[in-house]
Amino acid sequence: MPDSSPNTLYLIPTPIARRKENLVLPEHTLNIIRTVNTFVVEKMQTAQSFLQWVNHPTPDYKQTFRVLNKKTPDHEIISFLQLLKDGNVGLMSEAGAPGVADPGAKFVNLAHQNGYSVQPLVGPSSILLALMGSGMNGQSFAFHGYLPINDSERQKRIQELERESASSSQTQIFMETPHRNMSLLEQLLQTCRPSSKLCIACNLTADDQFLKTRRIMEWKNSPTPDLQKKPCLFLLSAS
Repeated sequence: MPDSSPNTLYLIPTPIARRKENLVLPEHTLNIIRTVNTFVVEKMQTAQSFLQWVNHPTPDYKQTFRVLNKKTPDHEIISFLQLLKDGNVGLMSEAGAPGVADPGAKFVNLAHQNGYSVQPLVGPSSILLALMGSGMNGQSFAFHGYLPINDSERQKRIQELERESASSSQTQIFMETPHRNMSLLEQLLQTCRPSSKLCIACNLTADDQFLKTRRIMEWKNSPTPDLQKKPCLFLLSAS
């Protein structure tokens, strides 16, 4: 067990848009990131690029990195606790908020179980940004992460979410891997009721962000947005 002044696991948000001028991370978050030299990351190349973008003062060859992705075995994740015993650690997803639709949640849980301090750092959350911009119910909503890959299972899941939204007035939020965005959109347009509302939130905080809410019947009569290989969230509201 750690001592009475435990080291801290910092949860570091990594924005989609990395402009030359930082417009998405507050100075307080940046100052903390620049004091940490040990990181548990989903993808090392992405993490190193991010740290260069925030002007981390320590060169990457003097930093410590451990990889935690969906293939990392549990015994290896447990070994990361030694990093926390030795000092503060930063946890980074490949993109977005660590621990949200992200394997880093396992390490966060271990840190709690072993008495370490956990501090989420302020930064953009695509889920909340999309919900804010959708015009849908922000009082009751659910995030479902990724839908099934199999077409028939995914269709069944979409129908379930639509029924749940209609019965409880709850906004249903879900996502897809960027290279399957267009196939998911096509299936949503084929499966959902014409009157249901669909919000597409794509590349949020980037210069080319796309954020539109329309009824399914309106989407069918509108030009299809280019979502290929871009991070997107889909929000569904039925009545």
